[in-house]
Amino acid sequence: MSDTINITLKVWRQASATARGQFRTYELKNISTHMSFLEMLDVLNESLIEKGEDPVAFDHDCREGICGACGVVINGQAHGPGDKATTCQTDMLRFHEGDTSRIEPG
Repeated sequence: MSDTINITLKVWRQASATARGQFRTYELKNISTHMSFLEMLDVLNESLIEKGEDPVAFDHDCREGICGACGVVINGQAHGPGDKATTCQTDMLRFHEGDTSRIEPG
């Protein structure tokens, strides 16, 4: 098994509560399977900021699996795949090379 994967994210983007939203597609290369889903979103945000684009906003607080505040829906499931885990505890080992994941507000 490789320590990195390439994945596609379809992320819901909406500038404000009254603005029309849409899914935007992002290709991520060489994502470590040892990072959490939120760390992967940090990588995406760093690349967006470098391009002068707005980062993806998402709720998070402790990033230790305690508070449950990480509020994203991954592929239709609150907090992502797996039982009784917060998004910050969802590691990229749960995803596979070439996967496409849909990310929506929680």
